Amino acid sequence: MNTMKSLQVVNPGSFEPVSTPIPELDASLTDSLLIKTGWVSLCGSDIPFFTGNKRNKSYPLPAGAPIHECVGEVVKSTSVDFLPGDHVVAIPEGDRGLAQFFVAYSSKTVKLPPDLPDNGTACLVQPLSTVLNALDRLGVVEGKSVAVIGLGSIGLFFCWLLAQRGAASIIGVDPLAERCQLAEKLGATRTYPGRSIELVHASRQAGGGWQPPDICIEAVGHQMDTLNDCIDLVRKRGTVLAFGVPDQPVYALEYETFFRKNAHLLAVVTPDWKEYLEKARDIFLVNQGVMEKMVTHRLPIREAGKVFTLYEQHADGIIKAVLDASAW
Repeated sequence: MNTMKSLQVVNPGSFEPVSTPIPELDASLTDSLLIKTGWVSLCGSDIPFFTGNKRNKSYPLPAGAPIHECVGEVVKSTSVDFLPGDHVVAIPEGDRGLAQFFVAYSSKTVKLPPDLPDNGTACLVQPLSTVLNALDRLGVVEGKSVAVIGLGSIGLFFCWLLAQRGAASIIGVDPLAERCQLAEKLGATRTYPGRSIELVHASRQAGGGWQPPDICIEAVGHQMDTLNDCIDLVRKRGTVLAFGVPDQPVYALEYETFFRKNAHLLAVVTPDWKEYLEKARDIFLVNQGVMEKMVTHRLPIREAGKVFTLYEQHADGIIKAVLDASAW
């Protein structure tokens, strides 16, 4: 077999199945892997590529794009660290995980135990690694108050890990009540089932009871408003952690508020993948029950378009979806 099945975004909002050549490994490299895709999961940062909100992108997208959270089996390797048959979490080159096979590098791949249940939950190792990196960059959170804006899977990871690290209070903010409820089960001490701008207005009312937190984490992205809400909500000399991915190159920042607060703005993106994938894998293996709570949908990969639409609309109680890449 020299060809494989892939999905391709041919126009914004539209996938088509295509047949493409199976990638070849460059024999001159010593760190490349050909991986047979087992499961993939969707990240909020994938959605703008599907919807057409990335202004610098033209269509069709490359076949297999835009998926980067993948679990699979090594079938060929030029790396001494990985052998055919190894089960792995891997980040595909070019984020082309919507295909039967993809190429990854050993520095962006981590092994899984061969007896791990084959249900796709291990895809969460990749996003978990990014949250671990963000918290390490943030430093000591023990005894501090933290607000987490956005309670998708990333915000839920933040709530859970902040509780593990001894944060004194964790306030979760999200318009969806079911996400707030799950955040409280995972460690949030209090939640606000509404939009962050509504919380901003409430915080300005006399006697509103808002205690500005030491840290405010923006875990939404893809628009400009919530970052400014964080700047408004955080205490003077507090820290705003910018985690949500931007879609636009230039943001309208409420600079005077930021300036007058003597606030800190910390951006956290792209960790040392080898280090943080391994850390995330190890945490995942001893906390699979927690991770399982975040997976709300399991569907065949051929239904990727349906799942992207659910993500875009925040419909059907979706938090994290995993797609079975054996079901084309």
